[in-house]
Amino acid sequence: MYLKNSLIMQNNVLNNRPVRNINGAANNRTDINRSVGLNANNESGDVVIIQRLLRLCAYPVTVNGVIRNGETDPTVSSILNFQANNSLRITGQISPNDETFVFLKNHVDNLPSFSEADDESIHQPFITNAFFFRRNANNPNTLNVIFEGDSWLDYPIPRVLDLYDTISDRNQRLNLNSLHLAKFGETTTDMYRDRSHFVQYVTNYRIDRIYFSGGGNDVFPQLGNIVKSGLSTFRNNYFTDASKLNDLRNMPVGDDLYRKCIQYKNYLNTLVFDNDAFNGVFLNSIFSTIANNYIRFGSIVNLHCSSNLKFYMHSYDYPLYKLGVRPSIGPVNLPLGPWINPVFTYYGITDAILKSYIIIRLIDKFYALLHYIKHTFQTNNFGFQTQIVDLRGVLNSSNYWRDEIHPNSIGATRLATRVNF
Repeated sequence: MYLKNSLIMQNNVLNNRPVRNINGAANNRTDINRSVGLNANNESGDVVIIQRLLRLCAYPVTVNGVIRNGETDPTVSSILNFQANNSLRITGQISPNDETFVFLKNHVDNLPSFSEADDESIHQPFITNAFFFRRNANNPNTLNVIFEGDSWLDYPIPRVLDLYDTISDRNQRLNLNSLHLAKFGETTTDMYRDRSHFVQYVTNYRIDRIYFSGGGNDVFPQLGNIVKSGLSTFRNNYFTDASKLNDLRNMPVGDDLYRKCIQYKNYLNTLVFDNDAFNGVFLNSIFSTIANNYIRFGSIVNLHCSSNLKFYMHSYDYPLYKLGVRPSIGPVNLPLGPWINPVFTYYGITDAILKSYIIIRLIDKFYALLHYIKHTFQTNNFGFQTQIVDLRGVLNSSNYWRDEIHPNSIGATRLATRVNF
């Protein structure tokens, strides 16, 4: 939901796979003798040097000394992406000591060290992604997919896999041709206001799948207005089974307690708890806005897409496990978040059970909202198919969360197992 570094390396949409970092020097020889890339000399030794440098920058190339001339060759595509990402002249070619070669070498020399060195999320800039999408959209053997949403599909930290990466990787056997429209930080109202690209591609190209992640930015930045003041402890009448509540109270704060709270959520007296915990009028107004925006997108899809299209919408998982943790690069915290724990601190809520059930109920209410949206699609006779992806309870350990509300690379990989195109 937040700012991407402008130098984040981008992935080739033709394979959409996460790329693993290659450590070590590019080669004993560090300079090329002749041109490499599109319509270039492509001598094997020179090609190897460029491929290794690109791999060090996390581009999806195989170091084999071979280039098959054409823009779809992985090395050529990576050169094009590198030039586009860094505002260099876009030629698809690198020559000895030209602007691109000098920049590439300097960039490799100055690569930062990341704590998650093997977790590298690489998205293309829109202009490059859209070019490849259009180029392949009419191929009957591709599955054309639009990803629209927030930071669960567009995580702002370099080299960390998000759900866009892992869904794409898991479904690559289907020859995905993906258009990535998600933007960190966007509410569903932002998405609808910025719908021009969505409308353009839904209108003019065959779309087979749409994957939508929206609502988190509508809800959590407003948590201080959603939660009522004056409630600081979890009361006995909130649970229908006193022995189960006693079990929770005897557990230390940590992952085991959070998992048990999820397990025992059906013992929650939701009517009483929701009335005491939430400003229902305000929360319902937020949910109404979310639903209306989803339905507006559904109306666009219904006008232009066939009954074969599948519209996916996902719930979020319960962000219980890293309350107060901000996004970071290595040891450096970024000026983003946290979004939940400061509200609890402000209202004097220290009871871990109360914190847990506030979060659990919000996510469960959002999941119910998705079913309302799906039902509305059906009652409006929208012709496409709708699938709700239930991600609740998948990230059931702090080992799967990177910060307060975002999964790490391992977590995103786990979540993707719920998504089958």
